[in-house]
Amino acid sequence: MTTMLYPELFRSLEAVRWDMEKDIPWNRFDAALLTEEQAKTIKMNAITEWSALPATEMFLRDNQHDSDFSAFMSVWFF
Repeated sequence: MTTMLYPELFRSLEAVRWDMEKDIPWNRFDAALLTEEQAKTIKMNAITEWSALPATEMFLRDNQHDSDFSAFMSVWFF
């Protein structure tokens, strides 16, 4: 029997998690300094991140037999 990867992956992923509210100095943000290209890139990245929900649902559906992968996907999505 192999050891589950989930506990170690959870610890390493949590160690690098960031918090948009605390880690970004929003009081210093000036939208007027953004170029049009930067604004578009930010928008596209936000749309990509938003797609994580359907992707996670698909991964969990298609890999329900693999408890280690399912545990990892649950943490990845969170």
